[in-house]
Amino acid sequence: MRLITSLKCALSAVLAMPMLTLAAAPASAQTVVPLEAYSRLSNISSVDISPDGRRLAFITGAERDATYVVITRLDGSAQPFAIPGFSRDIDDELLVGVSWMSDRYVMITYRERIRIPGGSTEDADVSRRVIYDLEETDYIEFPPNATLEAVLPNEPDEVIISAATVQRTGTSTLASRGDGDQAQIVTLYRYNLEDGDTRRIVAGSRYTSNWILDASQTRPFLRQDFDFGDTLWRIFRYDGRSRDMIYEESFTIERFGRSGRRAISSMSQFVGEDVQGRGIWFSQLQDRNLLQAYLFDPETGEVTGPHIDTNGFDFGGFRTDWRTGKVIGAGWFEHRRQAVWFDPEFASIQDQLDGLFPLSDVTISSWDLSGQRMIVSVSGGDTTQDYYLLDRTSGELAFVTTAYPEVPQQRVHPVTIVEYEARDGLPLWGYLTTPIDRSASDLPLIIAPHGGPQSRDVYGFDPLFAQPFADMGYAVFQPHFRGSDGTGLDFVRRGHGEWGRAMQNDISDAVLHLADTGVVDADRVCIWGWSYGGYAALAGYALTPELYRCAIAGAPVSDIFTMMDWQADQPGGAGAVNYWTEYIGDWRTQRAQMTAISPLRNIDNTNIPLLLIHGAEDDIVPVEQAELMYDAVREAGKPVEYVRIEGDGHNLLFRRTRLITLEAATEFLMEHNPPDPR
Repeated sequence: MRLITSLKCALSAVLAMPMLTLAAAPASAQTVVPLEAYSRLSNISSVDISPDGRRLAFITGAERDATYVVITRLDGSAQPFAIPGFSRDIDDELLVGVSWMSDRYVMITYRERIRIPGGSTEDADVSRRVIYDLEETDYIEFPPNATLEAVLPNEPDEVIISAATVQRTGTSTLASRGDGDQAQIVTLYRYNLEDGDTRRIVAGSRYTSNWILDASQTRPFLRQDFDFGDTLWRIFRYDGRSRDMIYEESFTIERFGRSGRRAISSMSQFVGEDVQGRGIWFSQLQDRNLLQAYLFDPETGEVTGPHIDTNGFDFGGFRTDWRTGKVIGAGWFEHRRQAVWFDPEFASIQDQLDGLFPLSDVTISSWDLSGQRMIVSVSGGDTTQDYYLLDRTSGELAFVTTAYPEVPQQRVHPVTIVEYEARDGLPLWGYLTTPIDRSASDLPLIIAPHGGPQSRDVYGFDPLFAQPFADMGYAVFQPHFRGSDGTGLDFVRRGHGEWGRAMQNDISDAVLHLADTGVVDADRVCIWGWSYGGYAALAGYALTPELYRCAIAGAPVSDIFTMMDWQADQPGGAGAVNYWTEYIGDWRTQRAQMTAISPLRNIDNTNIPLLLIHGAEDDIVPVEQAELMYDAVREAGKPVEYVRIEGDGHNLLFRRTRLITLEAATEFLMEHNPPDPR
């Protein structure tokens, strides 16, 4: 294999693209980066190289309602081709992904919010996928209930899909409905990309949940059935059209919350066959704690593992070679992104790339049919997120573009891992972002707990909660408190029943640790969070005001009682109620405990300035949560400000609303917890 021998500054053939800013390094350094540079969406995402290695497909656009797919030739022989979205309304479609099906066809994925009368939820986010024909400049809808199983490099006009079909008295249609004597049968089809025609390969059963294809990628090899009613996993092996059951497992049902039920088993959905022929990969919880990687042997029916050492972190996912369907690698997040490749050539390339960018997380994101041209993503370290084209034939690595071109590389602030200990002895850690032009000593601090709370932060460039404020002169700390995801369910369960208690103590203990080590000034700390992080900011404001000079709460839960009553009244809200009852507690029976952790009901002993920010169309945490808090604090005669964002919901989808948020937070901080003068 040819080694990577040179790093080129720019991919000159792509310079014709007007929507991208391409250079060896983004613009020259400046003292403070404008907030507009952080509020924009990523300049490039979902980057995929065509099977022939001659074109790129990607999403670009600074504003969510002006994003589009771009198809561009790498040699510059033709003008880039833009494919717009089909709708620009927040309640409609958002462009989220693009990938090549063949050199002629791309699949474009939108997220669409639809109303489902009589469904388990009144509104739901669903994927809408279209197959775009680049020769005819037209598209067809991909079946909404279908799963793409395989692309066929040798048959570029067809793919293999599975779909839940309704069968009744010997007939079937690509639909998803049924009652009485109708049953939904998961069936394998050949799907024609030009006209959407389907040809059935084989039908499963009403319990079929998954298929694994054979080496040709056109015929079934294994079928998985999941029968929740009879609590059974079954696996069938196919030889032509005949099949034999080779595995059966009885699982248990665990109840949680008020009425929730979940399966507890050693089996889960298969991903694909190992490239070295060791078996079929899947991931499952080890001892109901860490997510780990396992192998199933179709010859013996034996499950073995775990096979990958994740150092106490949850396993992430597998990498599959689109050309063969074989699993060739895996990845997961520890403090930083980790990758392991079962294919030795990919492993060698990853080692070289890691050596070129030791401070960054490097991902081989896509490759052509020959395997000679690859797209490489480089994130973290001294970059917002850069994309490169690796040509293995020449050994050259050519810079394509960067995600946030208006943020100079000289103003990307360093992120380090800080480990500390909670007051009860639990080992904790988090990400510390510090100004690149200041000593990490006696700095003003913004502590920024993440949302979820069963979520986590990751290493890299954070354009909303960390980098803008480090650029102003603040240290920003993002703690991995108990209840966070990524380090096993035992760690998540440590947060159950601990809202406003041990979870909040973990955040407080991070402040105390950073002050004790001299990194920050204990008298200049503000807490700033969104969603659960917004709740944590309000809990800091109301329950531990002695630690903070100010608090900024975005999309926060302020009162457990009204929040849970609202959640229970939502269509399909029973599932969420079960989850929150398990995580927080039962607000109907544990009234004293819920009162003690509701910031709205604990404002008497605080007087620090508070800023509330909330999207008017939030359907995750209703805007009334911020408004109830604002009214209560204002009526108590305490300092409070409120920014109601019109035209956006819970996740700040638009550049305009992200800028409103950053400007409001900045103005508030400059008044109540200003950084040191430059």
